[in-house]
Order: sequence, then structure tokens, then C-alpha cells
Amino acid sequence: MDIETSPFTETPDSIAEAPPAEVFTPRSTDVPVEIVMDSYRVNGELFAPGVPRRLVDILNSNDLSYFTMRSGTLDDPFNPEAEPLSFDLIQLDKSGILFAVPRGDVHKPDPFEVVRKKRLVSTVVLPGYRITGELYLMPDADPILVPIISDHHFVPLTEVTVVADKGRAQTWHEQLLIVNMTRALFFGTKKSG
Repeated sequence: MDIETSPFTETPDSIAEAPPAEVFTPRSTDVPVEIVMDSYRVNGELFAPGVPRRLVDILNSNDLSYFTMRSGTLDDPFNPEAEPLSFDLIQLDKSGILFAVPRGDVHKPDPFEVVRKKRLVSTVVLPGYRITGELYLMPDADPILVPIISDHHFVPLTEVTVVADKGRAQTWHEQLLIVNMTRALFFGTKKSG
């Protein structure tokens, strides 16, 4: 019987020479993100140990009460004349985050992890901001019975309009924005269409 061989199947010694599986497994991911707090904005790369995950999954991690960024800037988005401050290392209090916006490439979930959901046009009010976009619920979920405002998680919204009113109104649009529901003051829905 003729058996086909490769460089890794020729001898038991050559099997030991193959690189270990952990060499190919990422140990961490740096996710480009903009984080908005009460008075400041942080732009940088959020450090996430382990395999690549979506930003919302990283923010919802219960491992720590703070997040680390390897580098980034701190600025006041409502004072364009102020000089941004640059840092090599940043630690952010999780509870201080109002919302986060991914910048750069977004980690796409495995198609087998995707769950069918229904879209619900929603408005969330945070200190100084009104955010309107599409929230996603399970198909049979009744918004009256789902405790969204009391949810202590970061919740993604898509097709978002942000209105900021801190002395002067500003409006902008984002494809994806992740809200810290711990900081939400109001949640409301409207029928689509």
C-alpha cells in the first residue's frame, strides 16, 4: 500500500519540528476606537487580550472595571482650539464611558454566530447627547418587557444620528455606535417607516 507523505508526516522527528498551534493564535488585539466621556474624547487603540472580538464584546467583558489603550489622544471635542494631549498608555474607567465608535476595520462575527434579530428605531439620551439609531432585539422580544434602560451592558446601534448640545448644538452620523446603557437617562422607541 502506497501512503502519501508530506514533510510533516515523513518521520516522528519531523512532526516535532512543526510550529506549535499557539504561534498562530493571536494573544491580543488592538482595536482603533473613539471613546466619548462626559467632557472629553479619547482616540486610540483599545487593547484586548485574547482572540479577536467585536468591539461590543470587548466592552461587555466583565474581567475588568477599566480598559487599557496602548496609545492615544485626549481632547475636548467642543473646544477645537484646545491642544490634544498624547499618551503612550491610557487607562479608562469603564463607568466613565458614554459611548464608543469603532474606527478602522471592524471585526466581523463568524456567520455561525449571527442570530436573526428585528430592528427597532430607538433614541437613547446620555448626559449631553441624544442618540437615535437602530437597536436590534430578538424577533419575538416585546420592547415593553425588555429592560433596556436598566441593562448594564454596552449596546450597539446602527445608522446613528448623534446630537450633542453642550452650549452649541452639533449633529453627526455614524454607521455603528456602542452605548453604555449604565449611563443612559432615557430610552424610547418609534415605529419604523
